[in-house]
Amino acid sequence: MTWLANCEGTTAWANHTWEEFASLKDKHLHLVVLPLHGIADHGMGLPLDVEELIGGELLRRAVTLSISALRVRVLPPLRFVLAPIRASFFGVDPETAHDLILEIASGVHAAGFRKLVFWNTSPWNAEFMDVVARDVRVAFGLNTYYVNLSGLGLDFHPAASGRTALQAMGALLSGAPPSDDMRAGDVRDRLFRPGSWRQPEPVKPDSSIDPLTLLEKSSSHLSRLLSDIDADGQPEAAGQSDSKHLEALRPKASNHALPPGTPWPAYRTRYLPALTRGELDAWANKDRTLVILPTAAIEQHGYHLPVGVDSILGQAFLEATLRKLDPGLRVLVAPPITFGKSNEHEGFPGTISISAKSLRRLLLALVRQLHDLGFRFFAVLNTHGGNSATVVYTLREIQSTFGVRAGMLSSGFTPPLSDIERDFGFHAGEWESSLMMAAAPALVRFERAVCEYPARPDDPGELRPENAPAIASWISSDISRSGTMGDATAATVEKGRLWMEEWSAGLARQISELARSAET
Repeated sequence: MTWLANCEGTTAWANHTWEEFASLKDKHLHLVVLPLHGIADHGMGLPLDVEELIGGELLRRAVTLSISALRVRVLPPLRFVLAPIRASFFGVDPETAHDLILEIASGVHAAGFRKLVFWNTSPWNAEFMDVVARDVRVAFGLNTYYVNLSGLGLDFHPAASGRTALQAMGALLSGAPPSDDMRAGDVRDRLFRPGSWRQPEPVKPDSSIDPLTLLEKSSSHLSRLLSDIDADGQPEAAGQSDSKHLEALRPKASNHALPPGTPWPAYRTRYLPALTRGELDAWANKDRTLVILPTAAIEQHGYHLPVGVDSILGQAFLEATLRKLDPGLRVLVAPPITFGKSNEHEGFPGTISISAKSLRRLLLALVRQLHDLGFRFFAVLNTHGGNSATVVYTLREIQSTFGVRAGMLSSGFTPPLSDIERDFGFHAGEWESSLMMAAAPALVRFERAVCEYPARPDDPGELRPENAPAIASWISSDISRSGTMGDATAATVEKGRLWMEEWSAGLARQISELARSAET
């Protein structure tokens, strides 16, 4: 199961433990790739997340082609980028986007990597890539590179030729033909850079285009570009010229067919960016629709669990929960905030932390956009404790600023844990380990699981790291050598399956009650 993105699993950053990052050899020779995808109506009659549909598939294919020659780690995609036109959605201002990327780059640098590649599919971020890549280079000394989709001869910009090719590829990957319900174009100052592209002109489908061949050709091109970046700055192999060295690194083209089925979660039927613009415009009673805002994190989870635990479990909870809802309930899911405030786990390689300021700005930007679209009812599903305080005070701000109903979801389910596990098993312990064994067993290294508690209920005094009258503010290295706080050795797949069912059932009940309350 691909939980966070359409990616090649062995190279996905989120699938590795902090200890694997720490022991990885030749990290300075690895390429770290950060995908950036906009969410927009490109006048193609396709889902609003068509950039990620195409960009994710191209990158997955390119990495798969290159896997024997390159050392690659692909970060979860950043979906909150610049969205400066009316037909683009869920964007943030340039300063917030800049801060976000520098914060992500800081985690890459701290993990010991030295090459960062930005893979950008948005035409509205092409110039921004030049700015941010250079600023990351200056700030951290990383070797930075960026590849815009236009570098492959593909371009979502309304002025670009060949948008029909992207339309054909997007239709293939979304599994549905383009909708004929497209808005009329609104383009002004076409020749006066940067022009005013309020609404891209509709694209007429071209049945003569072979999208699978285009995917193969474009992914091979991207693979060659990654090889060129990989070779940049490396010493020449003995007895080889530069050209021969590059040619040896370049993977050969192959017929890499589409995988069976879809890599996206089952809840895509309720995923707001999976709607076309026409479907979004036609959505009835937006003000009485509950929109779920997922927030999570990419951070260390002990020796035995990958750094993507919080985000992976967030997606697993959603999928299990939404399957239990009455199909008629008005419930949608917004783009997930995958990176979270995880600075308590810095010092453990693989952790990627954004600031409280950036998390607040992301939540405000999401709600502002949804409010502009007519939605008035929001529920945060947060699966990382380090986000909670920022989310709560930001929700108060959202309530008063926008005059909307907004709160945090909670299942109400309490697993039957021992006293010490209930009080101090709050990270990578029995609960999270069991759930991961049920949701993503291939990512659990159970033989590395340990039991490590930061305190005990019978310790003298009332000062504790959590849940006490006096709380000591901590970072993980203060209270754990492994990064685990709890007894991971007590986890079982049977517990995980039962708890996932119970937790999702409780969450489904709360979501159902909230959604029905909005209808009255």
